[in-house]
Amino acid sequence: MKKAILAIIVLGLCFGLATSAMAQDPTGTTTVTVTVEEIEELTVPATVAITLNTVDATDPSKYATGTFKGTGENGLTYTHNSADPKKITASATYSGSTTHDITITVKVDGGEEAPEPIVSSGTGETEVLLWDNIAADSYTKDLTWSADATLAGTQASTDGYVFEVTFTTADYTAP
Repeated sequence: MKKAILAIIVLGLCFGLATSAMAQDPTGTTTVTVTVEEIEELTVPATVAITLNTVDATDPSKYATGTFKGTGENGLTYTHNSADPKKITASATYSGSTTHDITITVKVDGGEEAPEPIVSSGTGETEVLLWDNIAADSYTKDLTWSADATLAGTQASTDGYVFEVTFTTADYTAP
């Protein structure tokens, strides 16, 4: 009987060891690579209309400043994910033939405090800094447009004086 019990114990141990030897802890390793491509999107209003139709109360030889405030989708939206900060500039051209002395500025909310004019006395300027040191993120900013002119230098025009303003982004380098 002792031999039978011993045989049962030995067989039990053999099956137990065989089972534990066959049981495995399955593992696997996966390397995941995520590629992040550059994103940069800039949207500005397609058209802006400013009317100069009253005389400046302090200087009757000039029109009162005309303004347009673009908010939300009528403003500026900008998104980028670059590690380097960015800047936004504007350049303006006038393709009409009528002489004028219009001056136009555009201010980005939170941008340059007093930006230089993008049109100065009738002449379009290039690469006027509007907003700099822009960190990676998504922004929606108000745009405030202002136009000035003199009565003698800019006569009435039913066709209007049409300017094309191009906004451009570039890497920002601290001065």
